[in-house]
Amino acid sequence: MLNELSYKLLVRPGSTGSTSTTARTSADFHIDGESLLRTIVKQHGGHGDFMGALVRGYPESQADVARQLTLQGAPESDSGRVLLYICPECGDIGCGAYSVKVSRDQRTYTWGDFAYENGYENPRLLETVGPFVFEAIQYETAVESASAL
Repeated sequence: MLNELSYKLLVRPGSTGSTSTTARTSADFHIDGESLLRTIVKQHGGHGDFMGALVRGYPESQADVARQLTLQGAPESDSGRVLLYICPECGDIGCGAYSVKVSRDQRTYTWGDFAYENGYENPRLLETVGPFVFEAIQYETAVESASAL
């Protein structure tokens, strides 16, 4: 059975005061209607203060992530995974990120081997998440739509 990829806006309100946070709007991938970020946090604990790697206001970065997700560009992580959720303040892997290995055959894309990684320790596999298999055209359309924030 194939999965369906979509996205919804993930809005992080900014705040000021003793601890300020930067407002961000990004794409939260949904698989079969469920937030992938919420699924990861629910199954593996930790905080959910991440932004999607497709962030409004950063068109060059969005295009680069879209190329990585469609295997037209090399992932930026040393593990060969594409970063899906990153630090909402700086976007740096060093603060921690959720990532996925993307593969493709003639008809489908597969997301598997999800991990939490930070670039200086071995990635921690998220063994209970995925794999997810998407029909190629539906997947590419969803990635293109999400990258056009």
